[in-house]
Amino acid sequence: MIQIVDNVQCKTASILIPAIESATDIRIAVAFVSSDGVSLIMPVIERQLTAGSSVEFLVGMDPRATDPVAVRELYSLSQKNPRATLLCFVPRSTSILYHPKMYLMRNEQVTTAIIGSSNLTHSGLTSNIEANVMIQDDIHSELMSEIFNTYCRLKFHPLRVVPDDEFIDIFADLCKVEKRAERQQARQSEIRTLRQALSTKAKTLQHPKPSRSDLFGWLELVYDVLPEDEFSNQDIYAYEDFFRQYYPHNMNIRAKIRQQLQLLQRLGFIEHVAAGVWRKL
Repeated sequence: MIQIVDNVQCKTASILIPAIESATDIRIAVAFVSSDGVSLIMPVIERQLTAGSSVEFLVGMDPRATDPVAVRELYSLSQKNPRATLLCFVPRSTSILYHPKMYLMRNEQVTTAIIGSSNLTHSGLTSNIEANVMIQDDIHSELMSEIFNTYCRLKFHPLRVVPDDEFIDIFADLCKVEKRAERQQARQSEIRTLRQALSTKAKTLQHPKPSRSDLFGWLELVYDVLPEDEFSNQDIYAYEDFFRQYYPHNMNIRAKIRQQLQLLQRLGFIEHVAAGVWRKL
């Protein structure tokens, strides 16, 4: 099922909230977050957490657009509930803009993806004129596998960090100065100092660690057949017919296997030993 969602014919929130309500795994990667956007989905997020679902937020830390109050709310949620996670993206340069908007919800049968222009803000989900596509498909579809691989690359980007209280406090101070700068051209040196402090702090924070729950679609199928210790490409090619049961229209199974092995290496699940030889970690 594919549907265009633009907040004119159909509100993004009217699609997103029911999808969250039926999901056991909720992942949201957005450039900007506001407290009114968080408030819009927080009741259903909290209900799903109570029911045993997991939720993960990948948030961009642009002081001109992301609300520190919203970041603090998401951080508090992650501290209160072990199934809630907040990860932050801190660009090292103002020329690099973190700009994705991905909402991924899945249960044991179906995955729903909303991808487009809506940030996690009240206006982005309800009143702005947006352009999103909602895709609903079987959890084993090749398209959903690629979508989750894209999310995975966002999650484990080198500039992604696990925040702490000090980090969020620095970000809140930076936001205040940025706002003063917009109104009265506040001292640029103070902005540079706080930007540097935020970047320096980010370098000391942990990066997210991949877990079994980050594997989906092709990546999950390949990982599940990996033998312990060393193995070769040929060992995994032996499962070609097994993979074809899930993806009968893929005419390049072996190339797809090599692609997944490379991604598993980047995520730290396996290491490269020699040409065509790997070791499970």
